[in-house]
Amino acid sequence: MRFQYFFLLLFTITLTSHAQSNPVPSTSYSIRYCGSGPNSRANDLQALLRSFQRKLQLVVADARKGTNSAAFRAFFKHSSNAAYVQDVFEHMAKGQPAVIPGKGPGGKIRLQNPIIICLNGTMPGYDALRKQCGPTSIATTRRNRALVVLCGPFWDLDAEASRIDCPIVRRNVVVHHNDDRILHNRFAALVHEIAHPYTASWTSEEMETKGLMDCVRLGAAESRKNARTYAFYAATTCIGYISAENGQGFSPVGVWKPTEIVI
Repeated sequence: MRFQYFFLLLFTITLTSHAQSNPVPSTSYSIRYCGSGPNSRANDLQALLRSFQRKLQLVVADARKGTNSAAFRAFFKHSSNAAYVQDVFEHMAKGQPAVIPGKGPGGKIRLQNPIIICLNGTMPGYDALRKQCGPTSIATTRRNRALVVLCGPFWDLDAEASRIDCPIVRRNVVVHHNDDRILHNRFAALVHEIAHPYTASWTSEEMETKGLMDCVRLGAAESRKNARTYAFYAATTCIGYISAENGQGFSPVGVWKPTEIVI
């Protein structure tokens, strides 16, 4: 979704310079407007980011396998994507600066460290951000800014997906419902939003491919540009799959046989 230009400029300047933003240092991400202290959202988010970074190390290890990984082959299709996808997840795990495109054809490209903010009534621009979040959005990302906004429903989610959310495999083919239930947890939601500034191009929320099976059907070039594909891949890597034949077979993706997902 798009903000009006004047508000966005004013909000971005205020966000990066306001003294009362109380930036809380994390291991690699800047956390703002999330409070402070042991019972604050900032404290919860720091713990989540530590878990997020540990899990992404597993994802990086899987991405190194390229198409020898069933999950990588399912979501990213071709070995030519392996180095790029690995690099994206390594940057996400470390919170390294993202390459942000400039505005317009001649816009200047710049590097920016990711900033995570919590939607709350004390922050500048609260009303506009609340409208962007809406009543049900989990989180959102400001296009052309490495800025992730955690909306109210984000804090109602479980920390990670449960087994019931796992992709279903029948006769070596993914047959999961074409929805995003496996992303309805804090870990996958963070991967989805933080992937936006690290992927090859910025895709608007309206244009993004959203369903699990729709993401599986993307071609190699399209998959590397789709933020939800990274979230599906990361969530699947960390949780495993369910065999539709016998209800068993739950296993981390890292030990899947290469033929267990076929496109």
